Amino acid sequence: MDQNELRLLENRCIQDEPPECMAACPIHVDARAFAGHMARGAGQDAWKVLKKTMPFPSILGRICDAPCRDRCKRGKAGQAIEIGRLERACVSTPAPKQRIPALPKKEKRIAITGSDLDSLTAAWDLARKGYEISLFDSGDQPGGCLLAMSEKILPRYVVEEEIRELSALGVDIRLNAPVRDEVFHGGMRHDFDAVYLGVDHIAALRDENNGVFVYGYFQNGSSGSPVWKAAEGRRAATSIDRYLQKVSLTAGREREGPYSTRLYTRTDGVIHLSAVQPLDPVLGYTPDEAIREAGRCLQCQCLECVKVCEYLKHFGGYPKRYTREIYNNASIVMGARQANRLINSCSLCGLCEAVCPEDFAMQTLCLEARREMVQKGRMPPSAHEFALLDMAFSNSEQFAMVRHEPGFKTGIFLFFPGCQLSASAPAMVKKVYAHLRRILSGGVGLMLGCCNAPAFWAGDENLFQAEFSSLRDRWNGLGRPQIILACSTCYRIFETHMPEAQIISLWRVLEE
Repeated sequence: MDQNELRLLENRCIQDEPPECMAACPIHVDARAFAGHMARGAGQDAWKVLKKTMPFPSILGRICDAPCRDRCKRGKAGQAIEIGRLERACVSTPAPKQRIPALPKKEKRIAITGSDLDSLTAAWDLARKGYEISLFDSGDQPGGCLLAMSEKILPRYVVEEEIRELSALGVDIRLNAPVRDEVFHGGMRHDFDAVYLGVDHIAALRDENNGVFVYGYFQNGSSGSPVWKAAEGRRAATSIDRYLQKVSLTAGREREGPYSTRLYTRTDGVIHLSAVQPLDPVLGYTPDEAIREAGRCLQCQCLECVKVCEYLKHFGGYPKRYTREIYNNASIVMGARQANRLINSCSLCGLCEAVCPEDFAMQTLCLEARREMVQKGRMPPSAHEFALLDMAFSNSEQFAMVRHEPGFKTGIFLFFPGCQLSASAPAMVKKVYAHLRRILSGGVGLMLGCCNAPAFWAGDENLFQAEFSSLRDRWNGLGRPQIILACSTCYRIFETHMPEAQIISLWRVLEE
């Protein structure tokens, strides 16, 4: 398996896909992780999740309009999680102390107009990357429309504290500095390497020259949404950074803003729960109310295969993770270390593929790895030795037998009980065979032996083909009768590797 095949196979597993809430968020806040921390009462950890992707969390956490709720899976089993109220409850507590890393300064200068959330976010992101930022605000206090919001919703001191953090990053905030057309074209456009025109300036200023970036990419009818404004600023900051570094403005940005996720989460059988209503809607959730509301989060994930497979549960992971481990073992370590047990423990039953929304076949991955190890002489003898010796005995003269029904020179049917039933309950095989002879006319032959599944499971393709070819020859010698199979493993082997044969399960015959 080469790297391209590996990546294609890994991509089939959707467990690492983001949950709907994160994919729906314009700035991709990990609401699943956030809710998980809040449900444990770990407010400081929840704070860190917000700080990771949310600009000015003390501000945005209080006024986020939570567009993610429209795609919340909990909404299919009750009501969507009140993520906005949870964010407000979180940021109303003291923030953890985190040092903002000082990045090397860049020589490029960037002008940003306005002080709404889009402009502030663009300034924040670009300043953290080391650019020299000048923020032009027509008012006498930075903050734009944020300062006009109700004190009960967004206290002024919160805005001031976040602006101070922006200043601490070295952003030059120029107040009472309206950017009119003559100012823009007369100097700003030429004094700076790039310019961002914020939401409160785009109506007056337009420019088609390179290096000028304008609010309004996403729009989507959400121009009044705080989180959408932040997303606009973040997108602008990314574009400006790429423009100044002279790299593609578009490559690798397919998942910027909301996007579709492939993550599958089963909701049938989930108990319906309504949202927790705060005792005081103005003040929002108390700590206890926040814990109860966050506890409703489904913590969306797939793991459909792990839920039904003891093998996957035992190794504590999921197929995408195992794919890389198995590849490394087969291609780099070559069978000498820890992934041997992982590769050789799968029973190849195919249940994982049956329940997987993407039809990921763990058994195929393990089988291919075994074959590669056998071909390279890296398969430890102990891995399948017992089963292979058992198969060899079952195909030997001491065990194997093939014959028509006594008194018949030909036969319509052939009973193949398999090696395990024959060895563990020979008396039962005799009774079943006698019963088949009584209820079926036309002759019921008998073949004792192994279907050679152990060689197939072990990845020894040459041995399997040689032994199965011998079995096929014996069947042809009997006149190609319909085969009655007592073992489900035998049924799969015959069905897959001898499609020309007409087969039927013993249990179906007995049922009829």
